[in-house]
Amino acid sequence: MKTITQLKGLMKYIGSFLIIFTLLSCVKSEQTKEQRVYQLSEETTYNDILKLIGEEKLLRGAEKPNADGSLGRNKKGYFHARFQINMTSISDYAVTSQNLEALEFFFSTVKYSFNHQLSDGGFELAIPSDLLQSSAFSPPHAGDLASGTAFFASSLGLSLRSLQQSNWFTQSVETQPIRKAIYELNPSIEKTLDYLISSKDYLLQMDEKAPNRLLFDALAYYTLGKYLSRKDAVSLAVEFMDKALAQTDSELGYFIYVGVGDSSYNGVAVKLALELYFLVDEIAIKNKLKEHIIPAMNWQMSRINENGKISTSGNKRVYDGGESFLGREKKVDYSKSIKALYYYGHLTGSKEVVSLGDKVLTFSQRH
Repeated sequence: MKTITQLKGLMKYIGSFLIIFTLLSCVKSEQTKEQRVYQLSEETTYNDILKLIGEEKLLRGAEKPNADGSLGRNKKGYFHARFQINMTSISDYAVTSQNLEALEFFFSTVKYSFNHQLSDGGFELAIPSDLLQSSAFSPPHAGDLASGTAFFASSLGLSLRSLQQSNWFTQSVETQPIRKAIYELNPSIEKTLDYLISSKDYLLQMDEKAPNRLLFDALAYYTLGKYLSRKDAVSLAVEFMDKALAQTDSELGYFIYVGVGDSSYNGVAVKLALELYFLVDEIAIKNKLKEHIIPAMNWQMSRINENGKISTSGNKRVYDGGESFLGREKKVDYSKSIKALYYYGHLTGSKEVVSLGDKVLTFSQRH
């Protein structure tokens, strides 16, 4: 009887131990999960994040314009202002390094763009002859032109707000001539903003099912609205942003394209959402962006292979044999996903996310 009693006591002891061990394991598991939750700083500004990314990486991502200020597909002859969108890569480096030559390069891209402005605030369109002769070509309509102008304006506005918040740009003697030159362009810049505001319905129709385009629109309205103190533009920015954020998957958080997630477009959308997050003054808007950025970025990181390649498996837009734009098959937009990873890694203080950005950058430069 004594042996049985002792055995019962031992079993009771083991049972209690297992319960405690299980509880501790659960607590440890929950703590591990908590450690993986990224916290977004609310104090970090756009220029702060540029400094954290560093001059060397920003320089690697900067596009040098032609002598006339042209960028992208405009380098072979003017096409449209939308292809000046990489101007921000130059201003990013200029602001961070306080490099006057880079600032001059940036201004040349702005001046080049406005040399092609139309009286209504839009921009000239000069379609290359090879595209005109292509069977894939279809004539653009008003919505296409408005959307292209919004792409350009989102980059211009982001650059102008960054410059506005740079003590070097606003106070340095060496930057005074370019400050004056940009200020003299303000009437032309406002004319473009007026054009975009008057094109609101076109943009809503064109971009309603494309979250990244809605965010380009929102960024254009918000940055130029703040730059020019236009509350009507800021209000429109919030409207477009809300429409974009409404198009995220309720379970996995990605931005929805053709009913699913797309690893190229989602990366672009997250990058744009993060830029808005850095720039908005209103805490309610910042919190709304945060709620959608975290799950969308988690999904984006899950699409990155061990070698740094962004998987296109499951995409319905960007994949081998997928959609084309202006006669060229769309490829994964590595540069914007890389920028999003750097933004997010430094914003959250996560070295692993920054390292992931390095890995994707290395892959993209080797392929």
